[in-house]
Order: sequence, then C-alpha cells, then structure tokens
Amino acid sequence: MQKRYVGLLAVMVATACLAVVGALGGGYLADLTTSRSADPVVAATASATHAARVTPVATESPDRTSTGSGNADPSPPESPAREQPTRRTYQIDRLMYEQASMSVTLVSAEVNGGKLRLNLRYRNGSLVPWPVSCPTAAVDLISSWITLADGRIVYPENTWCATTRPGESFSIAPNTQATTWGVYPVVPETGSSFELTWYDFPTLDDIRLR
Repeated sequence: MQKRYVGLLAVMVATACLAVVGALGGGYLADLTTSRSADPVVAATASATHAARVTPVATESPDRTSTGSGNADPSPPESPAREQPTRRTYQIDRLMYEQASMSVTLVSAEVNGGKLRLNLRYRNGSLVPWPVSCPTAAVDLISSWITLADGRIVYPENTWCATTRPGESFSIAPNTQATTWGVYPVVPETGSSFELTWYDFPTLDDIRLR
C-alpha cells in the first residue's frame, strides 16, 4: 500500500513540473483543426508556410534626351523594369529550448519582398499536455524580436498569436508537434549573424542565412 502512495505522489510531482515548464512557453500558437490551405496554419504534425507581402522597389527612369533637330522626344518615357523580389527559404534547424521532453526549434527562415519570416516548431514528447498561451495582440508584437549584427532591434509586424489566437490559452497534446511563426520587416545580410529572442525562451544567437 505504501508503495502505491509513493508511486502516485511521484506522478503528481512530475505532472506539476511539466505544467511549470509549459508556463515558460508564454506565447505559443496552435490551431490543430485548421487545414493546410488556410493561413496561418498549425497542425499536430505539419508545419505552417506563409508568404510575406511583396513590396517591390521602384527604380528611377533615366531622363529622355532631345533629338538632333532640337525638338524634345515626343514619345512617352518607357516604364522601367522592376526587379521581382526573390523568395528564398533557409533551413536552420537550431534547438532553442529543451526540457522534460518538450522542445522549441527554429526550423527555417523565409525571405520574400524585404521581409523575414521565422518558422518555429514546438514538440511535446511527454505523456501529458503542454499548457501554453498567447498574449494579447499588442503585447505579442513586442514579445519577440531579432537583433541584427549592427545592434538594431527589430520587432515583428505579424505573428501567429497576434493574427489567430490573441489572449487565448490552450495546450499541445502529448507526442505531437505544432509550428508557429513571426514576420519581421527586415532581411539580415546574407552571411551576417543575428539573434532571435522568442518570448521567455533563451535567446538564440549566431543565426545566419546561408
């Protein structure tokens, strides 16, 4: 009988510890019922993809010169060709946090139209749910940031939490994973390092797009 009580107490202590660990996740994002075609998407075993809005950069048109007769060229100026931004995806796969079979990983970075989208994966490898929550939209947009090589700090202009479940609490089921993201209005130079601060998790440094 005494052994049964000791075993039950051990289970209760382990569950309480996992709940405390989950609370550190402070800003998680998940909708396990959304289909992959929707945006944002988070599925129990699938990652989300999302293209940042493209902001093409206009180029200046050269001045038209006059003809040999001294008359201005009557033809309208030609529209300058605009260089289409190139969308690129960089695989990073850097572990940001791991404890009690729960982990957070920076999976990839997507560059599109002068913006940087970072995709992160939360994995719950334990036998109990991982309780997590989203801050309000206003708080969420200042709860993570990237620090560039020159020291500039850039906050996200959009995140999964701010878009989909601001101010909500929920949990990640046992032995499942879900993906979240943040979009930042800047692209670090290729090869230069930057840091990611993601809610209350340890800062991930020396991230490079290459």
